[in-house]
Amino acid sequence: MFLPENIDLAQTEKYTLSIRLIPDGFSFSIHCPTDNNVFYYKTTLFNNKLSYIENIKRLIFDFDFFTQTFKTTQVMVVSKEYTLVPETFYEEKKTKEIFNFNIATKNETVLTNKVAENDFYVLFAMDDELHSFLLRSLWNPVFTHHISQLLSYFCGHNHETKEKRCYVNFHEELMDICCFRQNKLLSANTFPISEKLNALYFIVGIWEKLPMDQSTDFLYVTGNTDSQKETIDALKKLIKRVEILSFSPELMVSEEKISPVPLDIKIQLCE
Repeated sequence: MFLPENIDLAQTEKYTLSIRLIPDGFSFSIHCPTDNNVFYYKTTLFNNKLSYIENIKRLIFDFDFFTQTFKTTQVMVVSKEYTLVPETFYEEKKTKEIFNFNIATKNETVLTNKVAENDFYVLFAMDDELHSFLLRSLWNPVFTHHISQLLSYFCGHNHETKEKRCYVNFHEELMDICCFRQNKLLSANTFPISEKLNALYFIVGIWEKLPMDQSTDFLYVTGNTDSQKETIDALKKLIKRVEILSFSPELMVSEEKISPVPLDIKIQLCE
């Protein structure tokens, strides 16, 4: 694996390393918070000859720069299994009990992120062995769930409008749907969309359930929208206010390099 010449691995303490654990692979980015010219993003899909954990161990061992001392090391879990708990009801000692009430865990560590904008916690799980390995191998890693990044950003976007807002983020074979009324979170879900038009079914279902108004409320579509052109065209016939939401961090690199970067990583780049 060849990194750009402007990334000096003898000075990793200047950079932020972001690792993203996706269902069938692993991606990472390296950037310098003080130099917008320094950015690299790479995705690797795993083969089926090794288990998920064995594939990650092999990557970490083969490319030892992952274990070096970075300014910040972030590990993001991308999954549809998470639970949102209002701060009023959150108890640290009962996180696994609360998580298991909604989603059964097996040999997993339950982790939490606080989303300050809405005063609630995101509870999510990681395999015990993988969590332990990454704690041992990486430099002081911070574990987050991808939905935590999205909720913080969506909450602040166009939050002054009185109409409800629905955000749909396409990535990998998943889709996040997050709905708000001003700063109040109405719902947040992540669905698999491997089947054609699954996305349309889930979006329409949530609009009916909340309910949202097809004439006045907003639908913002973001992420890998090119993969869902048929779905978006159908939505435009059903909902009046449909907009493609683009997000571009202030990096001095080509659009070709930024385009494939998932939204949650782009948001991290602006922190």
